[in-house]
Amino acid sequence: MAEFFRMDNPIQNYAWGSRSVLATMQGRPVPSDQPEAELWMGAHPSAPSRIDLGEHTKSLAEVLPDLPFLLKILAIAAPLSIQVHPSTQQAQAGFARDNERQVPLDSPQRNYKDDRAKPETVVALTSMWLLAGQQSGAELRELAHELRLDWLAWAANQPSALQAALTLSEDYARDSLRACVSAAARLRKTHLAHLPEADDDYVALCPKATQLERAVYLIELLDHHYPGDPGMLVALCMNMVHLYPGQAMHTPPQQLHAYMSGTAVEIMGCSDNVLRAGLTEKHMDVPELLSVLAPQQAPIEILDPDFSPDGSVDYPLWDANLSLIAFQVHRKHAVRRRIRGTSVVLVAEGNVSATLSEPEAETHEIFAGHSLLYSGDPGFVDFQGEGLVFVVTGEMGP
Repeated sequence: MAEFFRMDNPIQNYAWGSRSVLATMQGRPVPSDQPEAELWMGAHPSAPSRIDLGEHTKSLAEVLPDLPFLLKILAIAAPLSIQVHPSTQQAQAGFARDNERQVPLDSPQRNYKDDRAKPETVVALTSMWLLAGQQSGAELRELAHELRLDWLAWAANQPSALQAALTLSEDYARDSLRACVSAAARLRKTHLAHLPEADDDYVALCPKATQLERAVYLIELLDHHYPGDPGMLVALCMNMVHLYPGQAMHTPPQQLHAYMSGTAVEIMGCSDNVLRAGLTEKHMDVPELLSVLAPQQAPIEILDPDFSPDGSVDYPLWDANLSLIAFQVHRKHAVRRRIRGTSVVLVAEGNVSATLSEPEAETHEIFAGHSLLYSGDPGFVDFQGEGLVFVVTGEMGP
């Protein structure tokens, strides 16, 4: 037997969040009282969803403590911190070390919140910009020449430009930051006057922008949001990537990355382990980050939506026991889908109803920005209405 349970999902009020995206999506007053960065759907103990059991609600961390994924909607109004997530082995070792040192679990100085890896795949709902991995030495040398940046030319010739940028002395980093800002200002006055101005709300850069245009815009954007932050130097060594709506990108453990702008659905391992490399006021432990960072960063692969004959998209994930499927529901055509086990059904746009294909089954309305938990045996669900639906399924262990 299968059942649906309505979910009450927490919102994380990080400083880089939007005051309009999630509120508009959920039909609440705009602007929101605080920045709203992430809507969490899962069982992570730091912010678990609650499910409606009729007369009372219960934490999903109590009901399904081993749920193997965390689903999010990201509402990005300013660049996130540059960060990396550990592998399972690194997370287990780091979590044990923090426990041995008796660092409180809620301490801002703690590196490891749990003992799990945090691979993640992001699917763009709007135009989205992000940073990931490292540009090649040849690309960085060309950029250093065009920007006339001695520090970047030096970093491009090191075994790891990212490590070089992260370990600059305080004085040299400060001088290098000034050189970056001056280079961007010089080029804007001469060759790049057509570039859009860095904006508080989103990155308005053309997706077909050249490497130099992306670099100049990135310098101005980060100087606008994080003046004097040496994370800018790390960011310049990274790939600046654009995703169109529906496109996806996977970030494996040990890969440096940061999201710049846009709205997205993100699925990840059920972990909150984050080691930061800049663009943040939160705790940074550069030696620990360098011990986690892969010496050779994985190549960037943008995943275009591969539509099945029924119009759905099955996004490849890092674990065969997990699946992420997206599909549109239209008023003239109901959609019947088989759900094969414990799942979160999220509506990202529109208003959709879900009904189990069983006699006298109850119909559940799902509005944008809300979700249901599907629990029980595999079965068919009929979807009606108008909207974009994501179904995340994770096979539970014995």
